[in-house]
Amino acid sequence: MTNSADTSGRSLSLPQAALSHSSRSRRLTAALARVAPLAGVIGFLLATAVQFALHGTGEWERRMLESALLWLGGVQGLFLGSGHILTPDRVAESIGWPKGNPFQFEVGLAGLSYGALGVLASRYGPDWWLATIVAYSIFYLGAAAGHVRELVLQGNRSPGNAGSVFAFDIAAPIFLILLYVLYRAV
Repeated sequence: MTNSADTSGRSLSLPQAALSHSSRSRRLTAALARVAPLAGVIGFLLATAVQFALHGTGEWERRMLESALLWLGGVQGLFLGSGHILTPDRVAESIGWPKGNPFQFEVGLAGLSYGALGVLASRYGPDWWLATIVAYSIFYLGAAAGHVRELVLQGNRSPGNAGSVFAFDIAAPIFLILLYVLYRAV
């Protein structure tokens, strides 16, 4: 049997090496699952800090809106969609849904579409912004209403239903709408 080495240099048999790789893969997936819900927020905050440091406060409304569309809409939507498609059982468990739910794939595609809209809107400017914000807001505020329904009717207090995901589903679209209104008022 072919041997492989683990990170400490010990020789492992092929089945042990496969288990070691599988364990690393699970740890990486778990780490990404913890970071994914915050990726868009972290990216937005860092990008905003860099923009203010480099460009000052001139046109802050436009720059912040572009950044929010890219990070809160685009990147976060891509993470949402990827999670529902690539790790549907893990996401279902975090939401309090049964594993194997076929709607996970459809929710994933919706997330990918809003992610693509957010990325494109940040590049194509004002003609894309309003349409992206409307579509994004309908989905996320609708998801928030679904979380409330699950909480009230089913008592679903799972982290993916009543935790930070719920807060994001409300705060992000409202924030985008406010930024758009501020941009138009200038």
